[in-house]
Formats: sequence, C-alpha cells, structure tokens
Amino acid sequence: MSDPRMTDSGEPLVELTAPDGTVFHFRYGAMIPYAGEEYAVLLEMEDTPEGEEQILVTRVEKTEDGNLSFVVAEEEDVIQTVFDKYVALTVEHGLDGLADAE
Repeated sequence: MSDPRMTDSGEPLVELTAPDGTVFHFRYGAMIPYAGEEYAVLLEMEDTPEGEEQILVTRVEKTEDGNLSFVVAEEEDVIQTVFDKYVALTVEHGLDGLADAE
C-alpha cells in the first residue's frame, strides 16, 4: 500500500505499510525500467541507527482504480540488476553536475 505525498523539499513521498501495521516513509530515488517492468528505487527517509540509508527495490504496478502500487522485489538477480542501474544513473548524474560546474 502507498500514500503518495511530498516531502518538505518537494520530493515525492511514499508511505508503505508492512503487514504488521508499521509505516515506513520513502522518497523516490529513481524509476528504472528492466525486463519489461518498471521498478522504483525507494530511499527510506529515516536512517538506521548506524546512520545508513535503507534502499528498497519495488516493482510498480497500477491498481484497478489507477493508483500506483509498490510491490517489493524478492528476486535477488532483479534487485541486484535494478540497484546496479540505479548506481550507474546516480554516478552519471553526479558527473553531469561536475561538467556543469566547469
């Protein structure tokens, strides 16, 4: 389940509710197409106690009423490939920013 909103900085916010009722807050990292599906890389808003940012790979599906549903990817090969594409995209955007700064 999700509840799209906006963060204070204007980024889309996704709230996911676990089966036990725990609500997690994520922001979009990127949409990544892979194997004919759309995947959203979601970045958890609250860092872990160790200060690490949690990343969740989800398959994006439309519900019957037209809303988006985020289904947690469970296949290790899919998760790794989508994550690798996300990292490459992040590095590419970072390098673009360096070129703009020259």
